Amino acid sequence: MRPRVALAAAGALAVVAALGACSKNTGSTGGTNDNVKAQQGGIGTAADSKGPAKPVAGAKKGGTITLIQDADFEHLDPQRIYVNNAQVFAKLFSRQLTGYVDDPKTGKSTLVGDLATDTGKDTSGGKCTSWQFTLKDGLKYQDGSPITAADVAYGVARSFSPDLADGPHYIQQWLAGSIDYNKTYKGPYNGGAAMPPGVTVDGNKITFKFAKAHCDMPYAASWGTTAPLPKAKDTKTKLDSKPFSSGPYQFDTYNRDSKIVLTRNKYWDPNSDPIRHDYPDKFVVTMGVGSTDQTNRMISDNGDDQYGIMQGNVDPTLVKKVSTDQSLQSRVLKGYTQYVWFLAINTERVKDLNVRKALNYALNKKSYIQAIGGPNVAEAAGTLESPTTTGYQKYDAYPYNVAKAKKLLNGKHPKLVYAYANTETGQKYATNIKSSLEQAGFQIVLKPIDKASFYTEIGRDHNKYDLYKPGWGSDWPSGSTIIPPLFDGRTIQPQGNNNWAYFNNADVNKKIDEISDMAPEKAAAEWAKLDKEIMTKYAPVVPFYYDKEYTLIGSKVGGCVLGNSSGWPELTGVFAK
Repeated sequence: MRPRVALAAAGALAVVAALGACSKNTGSTGGTNDNVKAQQGGIGTAADSKGPAKPVAGAKKGGTITLIQDADFEHLDPQRIYVNNAQVFAKLFSRQLTGYVDDPKTGKSTLVGDLATDTGKDTSGGKCTSWQFTLKDGLKYQDGSPITAADVAYGVARSFSPDLADGPHYIQQWLAGSIDYNKTYKGPYNGGAAMPPGVTVDGNKITFKFAKAHCDMPYAASWGTTAPLPKAKDTKTKLDSKPFSSGPYQFDTYNRDSKIVLTRNKYWDPNSDPIRHDYPDKFVVTMGVGSTDQTNRMISDNGDDQYGIMQGNVDPTLVKKVSTDQSLQSRVLKGYTQYVWFLAINTERVKDLNVRKALNYALNKKSYIQAIGGPNVAEAAGTLESPTTTGYQKYDAYPYNVAKAKKLLNGKHPKLVYAYANTETGQKYATNIKSSLEQAGFQIVLKPIDKASFYTEIGRDHNKYDLYKPGWGSDWPSGSTIIPPLFDGRTIQPQGNNNWAYFNNADVNKKIDEISDMAPEKAAAEWAKLDKEIMTKYAPVVPFYYDKEYTLIGSKVGGCVLGNSSGWPELTGVFAK
């Protein structure tokens, strides 16, 4: 699984999180994305938002699909979901105001109305400070009761609760006009209002009003923050155990850390849904199967495993075996995810621009990628944005060149502290980075950090480390969920930072504000330009590698594709052959 912040960087999952896709090996950087079709779908129309979803070729109803995974989902309460395996699974039982229709053939990912008739209307005259969504007619929950705009508002309200703070916080912060969205409102519990601040409901219409422009609201509305819930069905933190369905499937069984069984929700109307199908009779989730066993079971393809989908990646030790077995290639799912891993440079400590540029030239990305499984599982990065980002522009300001790194250092041997998660794999790959950088003249001191506190430690301002390797995935395919959280210096706090480079530049901050006020279709190219400007002028990080998916499905699974918008095997069109 991949959280939006790629926590796998902190521990033993670091290798497992990097998975493969089609790429052309150049022999110098570990691969190239020349043939990548970056997401160009953008925002769809009201016509795109009508159901039913386009039929899947060869699909038929019936049978059971099994998801095989190592552990339970972190959360299945829609308002608390912020990990992509749960995000994809939840589409089977949860609907939001908007959602994505992916076209795997073109790489196109189009945002459409899900519960809403379209992707929302800017009712502020183009200022992006007021957004109105109209719900479709005839929407129902698993018990046949109607889904209302008031239920959507209540779902947003409960997302404010400090007890349910695991999901994304965009809409809450925008409504409150502050990062500290709990300052004046903490949700509907303990006497709080059932209607969140800035939200009004009029019949089947719900309106969100913000103090500042937020032109990405149609995208933010695709998260579980806007999943509907009747107040009478709110079991607070217990909703994780049995969510109330608004989608094509509902919970029949949920044995924590063991098994989940979903069966059809007879009240779901496919004519209202442009995203989902309900081909299988059941979805069964089996847990407690490690990556090696998952991979071997998928290779063997016996019994129920023929209807299985790995919920993880081909084990690193078996990547070569899978990639060289031609009989398996029709069952391999591969493609770019939205995650980029990078070597963050603590600019509060490493102030010399030439030193930061030298680090960029000195890092041997190919060597590291070969160590974690080769170009099937990762590709050298040159940009801050992933190739899946709308408007992505390929460049590499610092191709591997030890001689250039040495020239920039001019005979100096900077002593830098590299912090890493203290696990077996963390130790192994820290040594690889140390060796790479020392060839250019750096002196690298390795500093292990307890796995559980890795992100806590590097997220402290004025920490005592010079280098560390986090990862980041966009919350929707826009630079607005990449550049600002990672490089807006005004967000730096005493702790809990995502700006791990502690980069604060007035010109960059100003451009972030300017681009944030633009419509998404115009902003896309501007985020890409700012991506390149940050790297060429300031070099606050070393883009390391693009994360890739490389997983297996059973021979009797049809319609399973890698989601352009999720970077995970999608289930909405799956069927049993």
